[in-house]
Amino acid sequence: MISLLFPFFLVFSSPDNIEMTCPQPVNVHVVSHGSGSITFDWDNCGCTSSPIYKVQYVRLSDNYSSSVFSTQNTDYGFSSLQAGNYEFYFWTDCGGGDVSEAIVIEDLVDI
Repeated sequence: MISLLFPFFLVFSSPDNIEMTCPQPVNVHVVSHGSGSITFDWDNCGCTSSPIYKVQYVRLSDNYSSSVFSTQNTDYGFSSLQAGNYEFYFWTDCGGGDVSEAIVIEDLVDI
């Protein structure tokens, strides 16, 4: 009985075999800081005719995570932020469950 289950277990116990094919956003950078706001820009990933980019932030002082926002644009602005250090996350959703790894940028937001 154990020999029949063992090969089945190996197939599902190796998530490292999953290959990600969706490219990350390219050249993510800050284009402006404002009072409680920050705007980022990036280059199109070139992965599909209309990729969807996902963005999110985590406020490091209390580990608050924002909702995930979606955009087809290659820029995104966060506003109404409290002063402090943040991690901003950017990734591409190519559809069909294929998403890129996230790019993380840490930055300070002033009021």
